[in-house]
Amino acid sequence: MENAIVVNDTPLTPEIQEEPVIEGAGEPVKAGDKTDPNLLLKSLQEEREKRRDLETRFQALEEQLNPSFPSEPVDDLSSLKAELADVKSKQARSEVIESYPMLKELWSDFEEFRTESDNKGLNMRTAAKAFLVEKGLLEPHRKGVEKPTGGPRTPIATGMTTEDIKHLRETDFKKYTEMLMKQQIKFSS
Repeated sequence: MENAIVVNDTPLTPEIQEEPVIEGAGEPVKAGDKTDPNLLLKSLQEEREKRRDLETRFQALEEQLNPSFPSEPVDDLSSLKAELADVKSKQARSEVIESYPMLKELWSDFEEFRTESDNKGLNMRTAAKAFLVEKGLLEPHRKGVEKPTGGPRTPIATGMTTEDIKHLRETDFKKYTEMLMKQQIKFSS
């Protein structure tokens, strides 16, 4: 009586409920075991009929939504892809020629330039710019290089002019000879 609970001096014991035993089998009862087989067949047929109706309605609705597209795939899909690639390349060519008109005359050279292993896979605009720079037809704009804004660009003369040398020789001969010895006076021819 370990599990017994005492309430008002009356011991309470838990009651154990037993599961009903089905005749003839030790297996538990499954859903539909007691249903008549004819009723099961009838409900299965109704379910299949409803499913067929829903599928036909679904197909009819799909055809109404997409009447222009055939349900089978297009046979010449590869030709459509080729045509699309051709149109894209023509459009890219026209855009590049519009940006760099001098390329129109050199298009065959440009195509050879694009087929080189170093230039494969480059964007057409980038390849065009690289081609023109390589050929020297496009000088890139150099940022950061300022134009000179100072005075005149004539170099300032260093040393003495011939008139100064003549004046020094006539007025201060001693200093003139000293400068000649130290090679501070240079004669230009």
